[in-house]
Amino acid sequence: MDWLSESLRLVHVVAGAIGLVAFWLPVFSKKGARNHVRFGKVFVRSAYVVLSAAAFALLLRVIDLNLRSVSIAEAPQTYAFIVFLGYLTFVTYVIVRHGMAVLRHKGMPQSLRTPVNTGLAWGAIASSAAILAYALVLEPPSAIILFALSPIGVLTGLGNLRYMKGTTTSHRAWWYEHLGAMLGAGVAFHTAFFVFGVTRLFDIGLTGWVAVLPWVAPVAIGLPAIEIWTRHYRRKFGELA
Repeated sequence: MDWLSESLRLVHVVAGAIGLVAFWLPVFSKKGARNHVRFGKVFVRSAYVVLSAAAFALLLRVIDLNLRSVSIAEAPQTYAFIVFLGYLTFVTYVIVRHGMAVLRHKGMPQSLRTPVNTGLAWGAIASSAAILAYALVLEPPSAIILFALSPIGVLTGLGNLRYMKGTTTSHRAWWYEHLGAMLGAGVAFHTAFFVFGVTRLFDIGLTGWVAVLPWVAPVAIGLPAIEIWTRHYRRKFGELA
């Protein structure tokens, strides 16, 4: 099982690095142009590979713990980490999938109201509630991180459900929705990079409340950036004074 875990980790790291680079090219290239579409597809495919590898790796970790009869009481931090990463993996998948589905249904948001899309949106909301309950009931050492990022699933789910209602009056609503989703996926990529990449590459051992910063800093910066970027295009299209 060790070789499989290491293989998944390698795939995860390589695809993550490719996605991290590919993310910025569509951001600053002309929207809808060849480079935007080309590298956007690279980013999305990288994201799906990263998320698939992460999901399988987490499943293997749970199986390994159960085979060794390691309970939650014996390893609360380990289980909390698995649960939390599973939560982020699922919510990021929902974000990426929604962002691409929006493109396939331009101007027809209500056509996205399928049982699968609706179920995923409610699943993101439920996952937030589950993470919060896990932190409150079991009080793992990393509870502060679970509390800090638990709203992401709720915001994602509610945002997707709101868009699928089709009540927006802007004919470019799909543009803003796609933009927000892809930038949100980019935030997830950068969170993983700062948490796992930077700290290990430079051997940074963060302790106490400082250890929370790599988790929350990309979100704290990314959410306002998404709002600013969206307002920029709204102003550009004459939909904002």
